[in-house]
Amino acid sequence: MTTYNGYESYDHWNTALWINNEESFYNMLLNKVELAVYMVCSRQQAIIELIRDLPELTPDGAVWQSETIEDLFDENYQEQLKHS
Repeated sequence: MTTYNGYESYDHWNTALWINNEESFYNMLLNKVELAVYMVCSRQQAIIELIRDLPELTPDGAVWQSETIEDLFDENYQEQLKHS
């Protein structure tokens, strides 16, 4: 089975690449995580809003992968909980 830097598909890898490396997308993720950490909204609502606020496709034209977005969200959520 082919993997893409540890991700199951090109679209999953591309989603992580853009969210982790494009400042505006990363800040969008962190802002939504912060809302969930401070209980302004639920985790699920924050993820829905994040997906809604992203462009339709990644800048490379790949489909955003909600599973990868949720994984990145949870990773940052746990990190912010440690420091809040």
